[in-house]
Amino acid sequence: MRNKSMWMIALAVLMLTACSGGDKVQNPQFAFLEDLGISINQDLLLGDSLTMPDIYCGDADQTADDLKGKQLNGDQYQALIVPVGGGIPDPMSNWLLLGVRDMGNGVTLAAYYACNGVGYCVDLVTYDKQGHTLDAINTREMHLVWRVDLTNPDNDNSFTLDSYITIDDDGRITLHRTMGRCLMNYEDDLKAKPQWQQAWDQTYTIDAKGQFILQGQQVVKEQGMVDQYATMDFKTWDLLVCSLHDPGVMDIWNSYVPSVEATYASDYEKNPFPWDVNQLYEMNPQRFLRWMALKRDQGNNLLRYFKLPVDKRPALLKEIAKLDDPSAQGWLTSLVNSWGS
Repeated sequence: MRNKSMWMIALAVLMLTACSGGDKVQNPQFAFLEDLGISINQDLLLGDSLTMPDIYCGDADQTADDLKGKQLNGDQYQALIVPVGGGIPDPMSNWLLLGVRDMGNGVTLAAYYACNGVGYCVDLVTYDKQGHTLDAINTREMHLVWRVDLTNPDNDNSFTLDSYITIDDDGRITLHRTMGRCLMNYEDDLKAKPQWQQAWDQTYTIDAKGQFILQGQQVVKEQGMVDQYATMDFKTWDLLVCSLHDPGVMDIWNSYVPSVEATYASDYEKNPFPWDVNQLYEMNPQRFLRWMALKRDQGNNLLRYFKLPVDKRPALLKEIAKLDDPSAQGWLTSLVNSWGS
């Protein structure tokens, strides 16, 4: 009789769980999301691989509604996205929570998809147990794929890109990128095998502070005669996928410049570094200025590419005035004044 009673109780508990959404994840790490009305179930847990959404700018028949995830309302956007600060799309964007993952050390990793009708991106954000933002990286356009235009026979050369993210429990996150050039197969009207292709990985770790620490890039596979200039352009773009706070990313950039300059001296006028370096400044002005001042006599390879337009210099001078080091303030002010018009 006792066994029968125990069995009936277990069955009742099982039925109650099923009726109340048995796939709900009970993890105190996600309590701050529950407080915001976001119930975490199995579908909202990030696995070991995150494929970039196959959504394209200008595709009228594809919207964020096609993606699995949780649409953020206004209050959730204010609590989860606005505190991230710089480097995110405008407030009018359509935000979707793709998933979350407990990374240990009290750190939650969240992946978001954002669309503002012009472009798309996937942002990775870390939070503490109270829901305070720790860090973020913007993988803007990492999902981008340039398809072969089958309706245009003149478009016989096309770059193809593929990208995805892998995550492991040791706090390592890797962006995997593949780029190549394909030719049209006119007989079958299909994309032929790539003429050349290169794949590279960009790896990060999440430290105890929840910051994304960029470890660097490495080529993992090549095929054919790779267009090194084309891949260089995208690799510098990918290097902007970095922490909003970690100053070590500046060292990675600094060490990357000379090798690119040596290889592409003839294409100097196409060098993306002036735009890229200014973007590094925009991400976190104080981090950038402190690093620039610290490295002014230590082989600063970014210095020759840093020059803001005239209309942005008043704000730059205000950022310089916030620095604690008077010598850094003086040197950076003189630098700005030397730029002229």
